[in-house]
Amino acid sequence: MTLEQLRMFVTVADLGSIARAAEHLHKTQPAISIAIKRLQDEFNLSLLQKSGNRLQLTQDGIRMLPHCRYLLRKQSDLTGLAEHLSRDHERKVELVYDTICQQLPIYDAVINTQRAYPHTELYLSSVARLGALQRVVDGDADVAITPWMHNFHELATFETLPFGQFEVVAVMHVNCLRNLNGEPDHSSHLHDIPLLMPQAFDIDINIEKMMGVVPAFTIRSNDSDTQKALLMKGAGWGYIPRDKVADELASGELFALKLSDVTCSIRGEISAVRKLGQQSGPVSDFLWEQLRLQTEAQGDMK
Repeated sequence: MTLEQLRMFVTVADLGSIARAAEHLHKTQPAISIAIKRLQDEFNLSLLQKSGNRLQLTQDGIRMLPHCRYLLRKQSDLTGLAEHLSRDHERKVELVYDTICQQLPIYDAVINTQRAYPHTELYLSSVARLGALQRVVDGDADVAITPWMHNFHELATFETLPFGQFEVVAVMHVNCLRNLNGEPDHSSHLHDIPLLMPQAFDIDINIEKMMGVVPAFTIRSNDSDTQKALLMKGAGWGYIPRDKVADELASGELFALKLSDVTCSIRGEISAVRKLGQQSGPVSDFLWEQLRLQTEAQGDMK
């Protein structure tokens, strides 16, 4: 059995005629007839039968056809992979994004890249606490989608692409008001209530200094889903991405704090980031361009 015999059999089955198959494959009719006869002899099965002016599959042929298609597809995949590697296309590209970032444009860019370069393995990872940027700094990821401050250029030489905005707000569950005398307007009113905070950032940032908060008690989690669950349980108050709790703020389950002595809302940039001086291949460059197109599309929709 050869792949060429399988291809002839599949083509005859699809077109219902040796003559049409011969024209399609640029073969002679006798060559196709001989190939299919040899295939049937090797299988010891009858795969095709005459029905009027067409050749139709026998019951055995019906069973065999999908397996033949599968083998031809695997051969095509193997040929494509060999060609992919011979052109020095990357075997693996990794995109990592911070959990604070909007993800839909990321997914579209990844899907388009996979379709253009199906033989490159694409790794998509989510991390918290500015870990995405650190992964790029360390050379462990090709591209990061991350909150961005211009002083991050001190860490390495980056190429950046604006990717949107984020807002972090201070919130509390309405049940926490039962232990307070009305809605708090100063951080001292929250002295006995734990502040729900991230664990240590992967990049050196002091959240207490940034927000102007000196908490007496803290509960530290390593992801925003855990932080939100604790907020919904009334375990304390904390800073969390607004889009993470938009529904709960709208329903009144959570309310945004307005404290006179500390920062209660921080808005900032989100950027796609990659490290300059680190060799990039065609797949990584294509992904970068797809991210650019997605951000431009998002901007046109506003």
